[in-house]
Amino acid sequence: MDDVIRKLKKLDIDDFIWLIYFFIVLFSLIANSFQRKYIFSKDKKYRNIGRGITLSLLIVAFFIYLYFVIDSIQDINLLKCNNNSNQRRVALERLITTLVFLVGGALSIYTEIDDKGGDVDLAIL
Repeated sequence: MDDVIRKLKKLDIDDFIWLIYFFIVLFSLIANSFQRKYIFSKDKKYRNIGRGITLSLLIVAFFIYLYFVIDSIQDINLLKCNNNSNQRRVALERLITTLVFLVGGALSIYTEIDDKGGDVDLAIL
């Protein structure tokens, strides 16, 4: 029964994350509109607003990836000795996948911060 409750809580969190992704898409479109204004006007105010929104979205995505890494680790820790090797392999593959996303998110944040000129276009969100 505890497993059912745990899975239902995870689904509630997943629903909330999908809602966050909806807002990420919305704010990405807003950030792109500021980037368009910057391209036409060369007013750095627009570039800075767009970059600020993008950086904020990258940070939010990083924490989502971090949640999935922690969740994957918990899943591996919950596997009992009698679980079959396929379940362990899938859980490990999921952990590796989420770690790759986490590292990619961290590198994207670093790249956005390191780009002093604001000329690097990150196409990840």
